[in-house]
Amino acid sequence: MRIMKFKRNIHQKRTISMITLVVLLPVIGIIYSPILMGMGLKNGFITSSAIIFSIWLVLSLFIGRAASCGYTCPYGAIQEITGGWILNRRVRNPRLAQLKYLVFIIFMTSVAFSIFKLGGLKGVNFFALNSVISTPGPSLILPFIAIPIFIVIISLMSMIFGSRAFCRYLCPQSVLLIVGTEIGKLLQINCLSLDSHPEKCTNCDICNQACPMGLEISQMVRNDSLENVDCIMCGECVHACPKEVIKYSPVKKIIKKKNSGLQ
Repeated sequence: MRIMKFKRNIHQKRTISMITLVVLLPVIGIIYSPILMGMGLKNGFITSSAIIFSIWLVLSLFIGRAASCGYTCPYGAIQEITGGWILNRRVRNPRLAQLKYLVFIIFMTSVAFSIFKLGGLKGVNFFALNSVISTPGPSLILPFIAIPIFIVIISLMSMIFGSRAFCRYLCPQSVLLIVGTEIGKLLQINCLSLDSHPEKCTNCDICNQACPMGLEISQMVRNDSLENVDCIMCGECVHACPKEVIKYSPVKKIIKKKNSGLQ
């Protein structure tokens, strides 16, 4: 009963978090936006978006992609609500997930080239868009046009291609969080992870339907490995499983348990 109550509390808090992020998106979209971050860096400025993402990157060493993708990213939240909660559509093609690495390389190369061309970063500028955008005139309102368009595009992607399609297939920031998660594991930091008890699994596949990233959770359970770079640690599979097969667990404990089984 205590475990079930804990699972319900976590799920309720995440649900509230997702809805709140979407409601506040008109405000959060200016405070945190990958578009604004990219524009700022290309013009030599560190924006509030870059600072927030840097914090997420550090947190990913300890809690994986839950630092952003699972609980605090407004853009992931609106995709999950529109494509998952409303239309119940799941992303399907795992091969397309490799596209985000190409997008990441293009994004980072473009930013690095711009900073090199400018001779380095000019400083920190949180919200002064006229300083972030170096070109005067109509370009000053570009973020206010580009951000809503971006929100519409990713929402449509989730409706057409499945919940969190942009996160799964195209998001360059997810790559950095994946790197942060893997570094945390290499350093053997007590990183948040998932563990399972395959012997309890009844192959009902409810966990597959619950996963907003479209992962084949039941197959991962049968393989006794829930490690997947596209897992956002949202815990939807933990909450959905009627047999309590899946649970949160620090990665060190999992390593110790598996090592002990080999001895």
